[in-house]
Amino acid sequence: MNLPTPELVRPGVWWLHSTRGANVYLLEADDGSLALVDTGFPQSTPAILAQLAQLQRPLAAILITHRHFDHAGGAATLRRQTGARVVAGRGDCRPRDGRLELRTPVGRSHIARLLGSFLLPRPEPAPVDVAVEAQTEVLPGVLAIPTPGHTPGSLCFLVPRLNAAFVGDLVISHGGTLTRPLRMANADDHCYLQSLATFAAIAPQAGFPGHGTPVLDGFGEQLRQLAALPRRNGAAAFAPERLIRLASFARGFTRARRPRHPG
Repeated sequence: MNLPTPELVRPGVWWLHSTRGANVYLLEADDGSLALVDTGFPQSTPAILAQLAQLQRPLAAILITHRHFDHAGGAATLRRQTGARVVAGRGDCRPRDGRLELRTPVGRSHIARLLGSFLLPRPEPAPVDVAVEAQTEVLPGVLAIPTPGHTPGSLCFLVPRLNAAFVGDLVISHGGTLTRPLRMANADDHCYLQSLATFAAIAPQAGFPGHGTPVLDGFGEQLRQLAALPRRNGAAAFAPERLIRLASFARGFTRARRPRHPG
């Protein structure tokens, strides 16, 4: 049996293989501690644990960009198996039994929720150890920055030493070309557009999105250009090129991630 191997795509950043759902990254904080960024679907957990074992270093934190099932579905199990703290946006949490836990719906649209209720098992709620409401240094040199809109508690994680940001669904990468989530995929599209513009002003050289290939150079400039574009009307969202991109995006939910060349 071939074990998946974590792919070092930039000093201090690994892209994990054989996961389903969102991309799963591993980053090195300024003190050398390791943090996982998102977890993919729950069935990604064995591959994640196998790759962590190869590095033979403890996991300090599980950083969740937002509550959707494809990003946070394995958070509870990974927290239990590794002892790492779960960090998430306060807006994506709910109180339960005197603590906060992460809600993990399938997605925003009614179609996604309906399909998910039939096709996907309900994930185990994850206890949240650090609930972020404002810019917070969650590990040495790792800043959690609220970017609400896609979900109420969406976060981006900025690591200045690495000149890198982990942005979840703030944008989607299509071979290095960035697009925004569809309007209907966002909890509050107006708030999302404001967050995009605000984060674009400080975005670094490299960006690691939740879907598609990482952008290792020029990410900040691409993000600023995207933030300056107006939203297209509803009909444009179903143009042929957009439908092709949506089909490519959907494949990530059914196929385990294989090595691909970052943009």
